[in-house]
Amino acid sequence: MKLHAELAEELPAVTGIDHGYDMVPYLRCTFAESGYNEARQFMDDRVADGLEAEWLTGNEARSVCDWLSDEVEGACLTSIEPSVDSRLLTQSVLKAAEIGGARLVEGEVVAFHPHPDPLPSRERGSRGVALTDGSTIEGDVVVLAMGPWSKNASGWLGYEIPVEPQKGELLYMYTGDGHPKPPVTMHNMDDGGVIFPRRLSPTILGATKEDGKGYDREPSDYAWEFIIPRVQRLSPLVDRSVVSHQTACLRPMPADGKPYVGAAPGWDNVYIASGHWSEGVHYGPLTGKSIAELITDGETSIDIAAIDVGRVEL
Repeated sequence: MKLHAELAEELPAVTGIDHGYDMVPYLRCTFAESGYNEARQFMDDRVADGLEAEWLTGNEARSVCDWLSDEVEGACLTSIEPSVDSRLLTQSVLKAAEIGGARLVEGEVVAFHPHPDPLPSRERGSRGVALTDGSTIEGDVVVLAMGPWSKNASGWLGYEIPVEPQKGELLYMYTGDGHPKPPVTMHNMDDGGVIFPRRLSPTILGATKEDGKGYDREPSDYAWEFIIPRVQRLSPLVDRSVVSHQTACLRPMPADGKPYVGAAPGWDNVYIASGHWSEGVHYGPLTGKSIAELITDGETSIDIAAIDVGRVEL
């Protein structure tokens, strides 16, 4: 969260792009015992980490956000919940990199570009990557940040990065004239569904999580069937709004639920950053800082032991 706050000040000054950084309170709402237990556990964990969280009755929650339905029986309220427009953030980071001298090359990577004279004293190294058109991109370091396509690198590395694609779909809602955006994010903890306002973009309604769909990125009717009833339970005002469009994406789902970040085992200049599931934007700055420090200093100031790549099976 601290790194996102720093980026929100530094990036726009460099690129001129406002990526929609905002601090939006978050209500994790419950309707029955199953959601209650999960929300209370979240609150207890957050308080144990030294962060602010407060339990509200249904009426107290509705006093915070008049969007909430009368069905909501309780909610965990947190206030330190940063949000960004992921598309604008990505554009801004890319522009800042190009201003700093980076060059964007579009193409499909098919292999490492090996060192012509590998040294016996070191592990395997890569001089860059080879593309489908036969060209190569040379560099002192290779970072594999391939998301749900991480398994494509298995043949290059000599082992598998255990990340699978998970299909996820979102709907985007305009509240219309006379109906301001909701002042908080609302999450249905019982059976899923979230209403997520953003400062520069339409309010998001989410989200589906489908395993076993491979690399299917086509929007589907299932998204409407899954999302709408769940957000309607959160707020009747959804019915007075207009869904303008929907998107489908692929999340990089790690085998054990944790990302893979760090130096690639068996390689002296290859690094991996993958498996962040639905939290890629959230953990992006932390991951970028960790990888940058590993490359330049050989170690990182951030404790990444729990997500270290060394736990993959070679």
